[in-house]
Amino acid sequence: MSSWIPASEQRVAVITALAANVAIAVAKFGASAITGSSAMFAESLHSLADSVNEVLLLLGARRARRPADLRHPFGHARYRYVYAFIVSLTVFWIGGVLAVIEGVSHLSAHEPLGDPRWAFAVLAVAAVLEGLSLRTTVRAGRPTKGGLSWQELLQATKAPEIIVVFLEDLGALIGIAIALIGVSLATVTGVEAWDAIASIAIGVLLMTIGLAVNRETQSLLVGESAAVDVVFTIREAIEGTDGVEALVELRTIHVGPDDLVIAAAIEVDPSRDAIAITRSIVDAEAAVREVTPFRTVIYIEPRLPAPPPSPGGGSRVG
Repeated sequence: MSSWIPASEQRVAVITALAANVAIAVAKFGASAITGSSAMFAESLHSLADSVNEVLLLLGARRARRPADLRHPFGHARYRYVYAFIVSLTVFWIGGVLAVIEGVSHLSAHEPLGDPRWAFAVLAVAAVLEGLSLRTTVRAGRPTKGGLSWQELLQATKAPEIIVVFLEDLGALIGIAIALIGVSLATVTGVEAWDAIASIAIGVLLMTIGLAVNRETQSLLVGESAAVDVVFTIREAIEGTDGVEALVELRTIHVGPDDLVIAAAIEVDPSRDAIAITRSIVDAEAAVREVTPFRTVIYIEPRLPAPPPSPGGGSRVG
């Protein structure tokens, strides 16, 4: 199953997450100011970081649409990977580290909570909005998910938006649950430390998500090959072309989620003339473009069959 996801569905998932996170961030900051809850402040930072991240993803997608030029002959599609990498740093530092610092500072402050009903109400609304955002992301990935698990899809997909938004939405729901537990325990027991501990836990969660996104986007930035099923389809298309005796070598690399560079070496019959060989190369390129859902740059090199070993080529026994 290909890990390709239409750009329009990726964009819808990002915009939906952005709208939800902006509304949630405003509500959480308000509840944090009223209640003085450290966990609510951590969740406010969480939603703020998520909102900034969605803006970065949209900016990266916009810059990626710039056409190729002399300095960038393969286009600018990797901007989507660059901005997703920046997102991982934002999640780790703005969301995670600051939340941990907030929680640690409140452990020694022993500040009482205000009216916790504000926190409960905001967390309930946030859970609904984040759930809707996660549902949109799941729907965007479902057509290409097939039999893959979500973990396998996140590792296979070349679309950084799906990686970021899915982990953000999932992390947001977990963070809301942590904040709810922390505020509830602090309210019931009267021990404010539970609220601070929840803030620290949310920070650790966000740092974990930031590291996961960082790992995946680093791999995309370095350059990943096409998915296994895509490579198999390309191989079949080339090998099934008239005039191709064998596929000697095949390499692929994604220079963007929707952009694929293919380099291949084929074995041709040495008795054929240059025009016939060129026609086979053109036919092979056309066959590949028909079966791949990406914008492709294809290089196919013809090679002559390796000469058979000479009868006397073995080592002599003295």
